[in-house]
Order: sequence, then C-alpha cells, then structure tokens
Amino acid sequence: MRIDAHLHFWRPSCGFDNRPIADNEAYRRDFLPADVRPAMEAAGIDAAILVQTTPQAEETAWLLDLARDLDWIVGVTGWVDLDGGDVDFTPLLAERKLVGIRAQLRRVADAAFVRRPQVVQNLRAALQAGLGVTILAEQRHYDHVAVVVEELPPGPITLNHLGMAFPDVPRDTWRHAMRRFARHAALNLQLSGLPFLYGRAWQSAQAQGILDDALEIFGPQRLLFASDWPMMVRFAEYGGWVDAVDDFLRRRGVAAADVDAIFGVNALRANPRMDAIIGTVKVL
Repeated sequence: MRIDAHLHFWRPSCGFDNRPIADNEAYRRDFLPADVRPAMEAAGIDAAILVQTTPQAEETAWLLDLARDLDWIVGVTGWVDLDGGDVDFTPLLAERKLVGIRAQLRRVADAAFVRRPQVVQNLRAALQAGLGVTILAEQRHYDHVAVVVEELPPGPITLNHLGMAFPDVPRDTWRHAMRRFARHAALNLQLSGLPFLYGRAWQSAQAQGILDDALEIFGPQRLLFASDWPMMVRFAEYGGWVDAVDDFLRRRGVAAADVDAIFGVNALRANPRMDAIIGTVKVL
C-alpha cells in the first residue's frame, strides 16, 4: 500500500484561520477530496493522512468529519493547544481516525515555543497516549527542537517537509541539524515540500541534492513520502511529484523493500493508531 503521509483540505467559507489562503491567490479556493483523489489514483497512491492547517480545534473536528466516510483517508493529524494547560487527549483518542497531533511551530512567533514546559509536557503526553507527533519547524527552531526531542519519551516523531530547507537556509546548517535529529531513533523526516520550498526551481540540482542528503542522513527506514498537496499546486502536479520521488529512489538504487517502506510502511510505524484502520483501504 502506497500512502501519502501529508495532505491538506480546506474550504475558505468555513472561516478558519487558514494562513495559506491569505498568502497567495492560488490557494483562495476550496481544496477538497474530489479535487485530489483522481490524481492520487493515477499516481498509484492508495491512501493519505490528512493534516491540520489551522491552529483551531474546530478545523480538526471538520477534518475528522470529512475523513469519517472516506476509507482512503487512513488518519488525521490534528491540532491541540499545546501551551494552554494539560491537554485532555481522551476525546481525541475516541476518534478512530485521529492518529497524531502537529506542533505547527512555523506559525508561532516565539522560536523557543517548543521548549516551554507546558508544551513539552503535552508532547510527552501525546506520545504516551500512542499518538504520533509531527513538527513543522524551520531554521530558527532547529536548536530548540533538537533539545526537546531528547527530553521526550520513546515514540514516533516526524519532521515535516524536509525540515523546511528553503534555498536561503545554509546547507551545512541544515545538514548539521538533520544529523542532530537523526540521533533520535524514533524521529522521521518527510520527503515532501520541494515544490513549495523552491518554487519553479524545485527540480534544480540544488533542490534535488536535499533528497540525496536526506537519504544519506536518515536512511530509507525513516523517510516518509508525502505530497503537502495543495501547497504544491503553483509549481507542480501531484503526479509529477510522485514520479520525481520514484525516479530519485530508482536512480539511487534503493531496494524495492525500502521503496515500499518510504511509500507506506514507515508512515504506519510513525502513526501506530493507523494499524486499526489500514485493513479497510482498497489497494489500487
């Protein structure tokens, strides 16, 4: 089974604090299941994990409602107020498709937000509850995240979108940070985001070199294929990104079993609650 580990839906009329919609006109429209499913099927992607976009519990509830009747959505990564007191995860755990939470650090002004004691406590509680934790971090967060992951209990942590390796992030700085993260045995990295990070230059040698470094540093057992759709739509087609990752892995001579891991098995390991859902998905 091939899984897209990071997909978004949104509808502007819902009124959520959806930053991408405000950022560019191309995103100021509905992006819903019917808009992406045909492209997924054409690219041989069987299932996806739906990820929150806005720092609002109401949006997570909306995503869960959308996912409830879609068997190809095999998990939802939601939002909780990490710094608003001890999070009661009981209602979220009652949601069959809720598989994880995301620390959306990029939307917080304080670069050290993730080190606040309450935030660390809630991340710890999420992992102890069996949820996956994903982190949207950019360069200003690297040192803080590296410290915090060493304080957390065993459990799967996933860094979004190649650690937000924008072109203006010095490559040596990024490599150093990724190597620090890779010391944490349960920390994974998403192979996603190049079309958004690099725009029309996402197929350049500089951008593609990030994939080489990611494979070298993390190895195939800790990389997760993801699209970050629809953030890519200004610069790449869904199938084009799938083909680019497939081609990269083939050029690097990655074994078939490891390709399968990147395109599915690793997402299951990073989101343990998906085990109870995955058997209902029709494989293309």
